[in-house]
Amino acid sequence: MLKRNIPACALLFGMFALTASAQRTPDLRPGNFELGLYGGASYGVDSFRPMGGVNLSYSLPKLLLPYVEFSYFPEILRDYVQGDKGGTLSARLIDFHGGVHVRFIQRESRVVPYGVIGFGVLNSHTTGISKPLQTAGLTQAQIDALSSRVDIKSNDPAVNFGGGLRVYHTSAFGYRAEFKLYRPVSGQFTKVFTKTEGGIFFQFGGR
Repeated sequence: MLKRNIPACALLFGMFALTASAQRTPDLRPGNFELGLYGGASYGVDSFRPMGGVNLSYSLPKLLLPYVEFSYFPEILRDYVQGDKGGTLSARLIDFHGGVHVRFIQRESRVVPYGVIGFGVLNSHTTGISKPLQTAGLTQAQIDALSSRVDIKSNDPAVNFGGGLRVYHTSAFGYRAEFKLYRPVSGQFTKVFTKTEGGIFFQFGGR
């Protein structure tokens, strides 16, 4: 588990280095919108997966930021065995959820840690061909007759929680790193998995 988190730690230290010369303090006024773009990786859904996405949040009093987030996990190939059949499947995932960031403010600091909790939907589409594992003595026609196409679509609820850091390069632009645990409630993918991401954000609006 420690090795899997090394990239996240390296990303956080890199963010501190990038912002060492920044002069402005964070703009944490209520009414700010924040648009974030990020990339990263997940581990545990079925295997390691790259991912990318976008989120939008809105700053409320008391340091709360409700948000919505969209993440795309590209298709990957994975081998599977079920009973006397197996094959290679391709699975694409989309995560769409909303939640809230709770900021922990430190005086005169450009670094703003936060906790996060969210709930949403994990959309999956799995395709491939299921074939018999034992083909000795079978003709191609028999193998084809025993094979079947896999095409599974699913929308399953999932909860997530974690934490991260915002590092403000200026009052309205900065860098963000985040680590979350996901727990699908039901569906094809039910294992707890992690998502580590980093990116940039822009703030606008406010009052």
